[in-house]
Amino acid sequence: MEPWRTLIEAYEMEDRLLRELVVGFPLHWRELPGPDDAPSCRATLAHLAFWMGFTVDFFRRRLDPGSMPAAPPLDFEDTERAALAEWDHLPFGEILARYLEASANLREFLAAFWISLNSRERHEFRIPLKHNRDHRLALARTLAWHREQQELDTMAHGA
Repeated sequence: MEPWRTLIEAYEMEDRLLRELVVGFPLHWRELPGPDDAPSCRATLAHLAFWMGFTVDFFRRRLDPGSMPAAPPLDFEDTERAALAEWDHLPFGEILARYLEASANLREFLAAFWISLNSRERHEFRIPLKHNRDHRLALARTLAWHREQQELDTMAHGA
């Protein structure tokens, strides 16, 4: 199998695993942070959506500088904070939709432009995959923590 197909399949698998995990979050837990102020389910999806969109835009500009307005020099964290602040009022379903759209756009970009990327750029597309996986695993820990807290609360009220 060609390397770009393998990479796209890895992104698809990560996306599927994350979506399965999100379904396991009861509605009232999706906005709650995890242990040690770990990001909530909603915040994690918004963060991933932002970074996947940013990655695709960045590489589009690199491959065809005239295709998009030039991006000003920026501080990545400030840019993310500003973007996510604009999304604060959005319902969870819209955040999830933005994540799904960004995830699909990234895979479509890889399929369409893999041949145009140099070897270093191709390798750089493994970084967002690891980033997604790290956040999925952290979200799994958050879900487990919420379940433990609920069990402790249930035991305490039943005592």
